[in-house]
Amino acid sequence: MSSISALHAAEYDESPGAIVSVPGVVTIMGEYSDLCDGFTLAGALDQTVELAVSKRNDNSLRFYSADFEERKRTTIPNLKYRREDRWANYIKGVLYELFRRNYVFKGLNITVKGSIPQKVGLKSSTALCTAAALAVKELHQFDIDDTQLIQAVYFAETSFMQAKARLVDVMTMLYAREGYFLLFDMHSLDYTEIQCNFNGDQFLITESDIPQFSIREELIYREEACHTGLAAIRERSPGSAMREISSTEIKSASENLPEDQKKICFFVLDESRITREAASALAQKDSFVFGKLMNRLQAGLRDLFEVSCPEVDWLTKRAMETHGCFGSKMIGPGFGGCTITLLQVDSVAGYTKKLEEYEHIFGFHPAWFMYQPAGNARILKG
Repeated sequence: MSSISALHAAEYDESPGAIVSVPGVVTIMGEYSDLCDGFTLAGALDQTVELAVSKRNDNSLRFYSADFEERKRTTIPNLKYRREDRWANYIKGVLYELFRRNYVFKGLNITVKGSIPQKVGLKSSTALCTAAALAVKELHQFDIDDTQLIQAVYFAETSFMQAKARLVDVMTMLYAREGYFLLFDMHSLDYTEIQCNFNGDQFLITESDIPQFSIREELIYREEACHTGLAAIRERSPGSAMREISSTEIKSASENLPEDQKKICFFVLDESRITREAASALAQKDSFVFGKLMNRLQAGLRDLFEVSCPEVDWLTKRAMETHGCFGSKMIGPGFGGCTITLLQVDSVAGYTKKLEEYEHIFGFHPAWFMYQPAGNARILKG
């Protein structure tokens, strides 16, 4: 495929003034731990979104997606969400947020292409927003610090797009280092780098290929139930930080909660603890313990938080039946998406052979790739 520079030149008959590349994100553990100010373990993906941009002399905004072979357009005064603009809305949201922060610019020509699998929990939409923010900043040499940029991306997703977003996803895109995971404290947003080195054992990501229906209402229900339940628990255990409340305290403090709220709260707090334990196992290069914690978390996602599904359960179970596999769990918000598996390198063929059976049973065509934490966003031209 042509480079994004060549694609931009062919589309607009001019060279881009700035090009950026932004990675996707793999949240190994702690997808929901922001609900209790807990811990999240994440790394960058080597698949990226690339975005090229050049200036115009009018107020027109032109968007071209090389992946979809689609063209969208609007104007600066008309930066509004339009359902038919689909992927371009994410870029419009960022431009709107920059304007709202008094960063003024004229029209733009924008080209996008990417390799991040979409709608599977690898943060392709956040990467697109981050790429737009970085490219416009670079093109106009705006004095935007990282905090302002992260906030612009976050509000583009949460306010303009009405979608769920996490500050730590943008931070991972900006600060990731090749070969390292980042352990985030969701209360302070401080992070620690931990090298990913299991002495030859590897992560493998499997895309389930399950069609993604809207799960927003399901996730909103769980978040609201968690907030309500944790507020009640806090009243009974006021002396502890929320993420430090023990299982015993949860049981005694949640006696009067509905069973579903109790299970959701228990999972969210346990997820944070498991994530911190897993970070310690990662630092000690202990594949066995890390894998056990992955399995424990998958059981919670299935039985307590209830965001797994039969296809994901099948994939994780078949992985654990493979000799040399340490652990396997769902990644992403739930009800499909991907699984991530930690296994010995010589066990990869045994596991991937089982995926043929998956296709026969469920009718979906899975894809897989080996995963190693990648580096951060880059300015390719500026």
